Amino acid sequence: MPSKGTFLAGFATGYVLGSRAGRQRYEQIRRAARSVAASPAVQRTTASLQHQAGDALTSVRDRATAAVGEKLQERRPAWVGSGATTTPTAGDASWAAGSNGHVGA
Repeated sequence: MPSKGTFLAGFATGYVLGSRAGRQRYEQIRRAARSVAASPAVQRTTASLQHQAGDALTSVRDRATAAVGEKLQERRPAWVGSGATTTPTAGDASWAAGSNGHVGA
């Protein structure tokens, strides 16, 4: 649901674009909008909302990453292994072929 601020910004934009009041009225509205945007209260609110949005996106990203990771673990074929993080060596026969089709060095 849009906030009052969003509604007012949309209304002002629509009025400016649809107005027949001319350049003088347009400049008056523009000055008022800049004045509101420059107010410390609006700037604090904007910064707070940006911070909250960033936190929310980070939380959603982390939950999605965890959910996808769990699904991938559930669907991991048996031949892939347990997912242990060992670094293969060039002499290791279980090491898969590289992108050029060669195994090892």
